[in-house]
Amino acid sequence: MAQPTRRPSPSMTLQRWPYGSLCAARAARCALAVRCPPMSSDSSRARAGEENERLPLILGFQRIAENTASETRFIERGQGIYVYDTDGREYIEATATFYVASLGYQHPELIDAIMAQYRELPFFVSALNRTSKRSLDLAERLVQMVPVPDAHILFASTGSEANDFLVKLLRFQAVARDQPQRVTIIGREGSYHGGTLASASLTGAHHEEFGLPLPGFRHVSQPDYHGSRAPGETTQAFARRLAQELDDLIRREPPNSVAAFFAEPISFSAGFKTPPAEYFPAIAAVLDQHDVSFVVDEVITGGGRTGAFFGCETYDLKPTHITLAKAITSGYFPLSAIVIGRELYADLERGSAAVGTLAHAATYAAHPVGAAAALKVLEIIERDQLVAHAALMGEHLARGLRAYADHPLVGEVRTQGLGGALDFLLRDEDDRPSNDAASAEATCLAVHSVLFAAGVVTRAAGRSLIFAPPLIIQASEIDEICARLGRSLDLVLARRR
Repeated sequence: MAQPTRRPSPSMTLQRWPYGSLCAARAARCALAVRCPPMSSDSSRARAGEENERLPLILGFQRIAENTASETRFIERGQGIYVYDTDGREYIEATATFYVASLGYQHPELIDAIMAQYRELPFFVSALNRTSKRSLDLAERLVQMVPVPDAHILFASTGSEANDFLVKLLRFQAVARDQPQRVTIIGREGSYHGGTLASASLTGAHHEEFGLPLPGFRHVSQPDYHGSRAPGETTQAFARRLAQELDDLIRREPPNSVAAFFAEPISFSAGFKTPPAEYFPAIAAVLDQHDVSFVVDEVITGGGRTGAFFGCETYDLKPTHITLAKAITSGYFPLSAIVIGRELYADLERGSAAVGTLAHAATYAAHPVGAAAALKVLEIIERDQLVAHAALMGEHLARGLRAYADHPLVGEVRTQGLGGALDFLLRDEDDRPSNDAASAEATCLAVHSVLFAAGVVTRAAGRSLIFAPPLIIQASEIDEICARLGRSLDLVLARRR
């Protein structure tokens, strides 16, 4: 990706909209906010229903028994990195709302671009040799940026769809190459790639309750060095062991049956698992040896999160294909992208010529409003040097989180770019786990709950508490998050003594 033109200071460019002044206005309240006030017993609720009334809306990733007004917070507005519920409570969105809102809330330029597109062309299907000019503009822009030579772009609406559609295209490729057996896909335990049947099968969790995975999906270990290394095992030996596991799996499958290996640069859903430096080179060598495509899922990491625009750049990966979503529109419109490498594109061209058409489309894919949103997001990120700003703020966040590395509850602190996690798995002096997974997860949930009551939204993923704020965050706001975190850790610890 071409480097943007240098400007005086990333933080200065954020003054193009009123968010910078809002940050300054809130700074005076920081000392009061870290007191961790208890949540009100009068929880915000939709309309004026009873607290235990079942909601008509089913939410994701929660116990359905808790689908009641008393257990649910209703968010009605946002500004910058803050969101506000219907009781008027203010929260710092320290995960950019599932790692999506890269530009925060109420960015005026982005809203203006979306509204302008609505007035010009609010919808058009991209199929049958017809598409919107805005969708083509976005595809051309992405092709210039992605670390995939001679790439082509297929759009979808969600990250789940992007991964699902790519699995479908890989099957088309197998048929076009007269290799119908080459349909096995390998993912990693704990990784999350989506909620459709194919993407949920690719995901390395929550299989049993849904009768998954579908046939043709396999999984290998997550590169969780802190949690799964053998006592005294070096990062090099750990990477070598996981690469051997992948090699063994491929060799156990029928010859020439494995089509692709999917991996996230950082596995957020598994607990912000950052791989050792030796991991991906060892994995890539195995994939090259067996001629297996390397698909990098950048649904979360793409868009400046890892210290570069793509996680591929951070870890020097050479992907065959990439999937993108979330931050490329900052969540202002649902849009995702599949970055297709040259060989797959050639097989799509040849195969569709043989059968008459590529029988794939999606009504809302390549939506012109989504394309307009993504184009404006990319423009703002480059113009305002938000990748550089996020990297700088990431260093500040890392210092803030690492200040708690020696806290009695904390086993490890992991950071990369503008993201990080506290891991509550403890290890003893012999490098063996000294608490079990259940107790580590209970600690994580307790800290998450107290921190939420203090007005900071984080993500509890197993034994890890994740932080990944919007790219526009300022140092004073990171200080605020970390101060509230410290109070929350101490409060949870005090309750256990």
